[in-house]
Amino acid sequence: MRNIFIIVLLGFSNIAFSQTIAKIDSVSYLMCDYLKQLDIKDDTLKINILLEKMLFPYLEKVEESKAQKVGQQVYYRLQRNCVDFRELLDRLEPPREATVRVTEKPKPEITKKQLKEFKKQKEFYYFEVAGDATRVIMENGFWAETFTDKTFSNLNYNWVSKTEFELVFIESNNETRENFSVKGDKYIYQILSRKEDFYLMSVNIPGQITFEKFKLYFK
Repeated sequence: MRNIFIIVLLGFSNIAFSQTIAKIDSVSYLMCDYLKQLDIKDDTLKINILLEKMLFPYLEKVEESKAQKVGQQVYYRLQRNCVDFRELLDRLEPPREATVRVTEKPKPEITKKQLKEFKKQKEFYYFEVAGDATRVIMENGFWAETFTDKTFSNLNYNWVSKTEFELVFIESNNETRENFSVKGDKYIYQILSRKEDFYLMSVNIPGQITFEKFKLYFK
């Protein structure tokens, strides 16, 4: 279901239409607003209407050779920019570990000792929606991710408070990440608590009121 946009993004041909990330994001915000107004309980129908009424008309302005790439960018940026769309996808295809979203910033319950142990730890991993484990090396200001298909993502990190660090996207050759983020995009991670084999974390995209909790495992 998460690939539904990509599968149908074929066969569009019309005038050439120059794309920038600002235009892509603008379309994603319009789609998000439209999605919020759709009073439909059937999520599959809701996605189909979103495609038909918002995405397809936009792609008709894009030259055929670029339509699929532009569609991918809109799809992934829509996930980043629209909490309602992320929640819709989670309902259609529940992730391996349920995502907990809150609108109030979580309060950390981690001790100084546990925080010190976190900062000494270099190797972590977390699970993607489908269950694949993504490996993370956190060292010397760099957050390097390796995916099961051997692709990668590189980000910078810097501590902004005792329990929070900021990730800044640099580059990726992974389809999801290279379309989801652009160079300079920021994410605020907070360490909430330490369990037996993972740290409970929260992530916030600056400008959004939602905080998403997830598990960051360690070896």
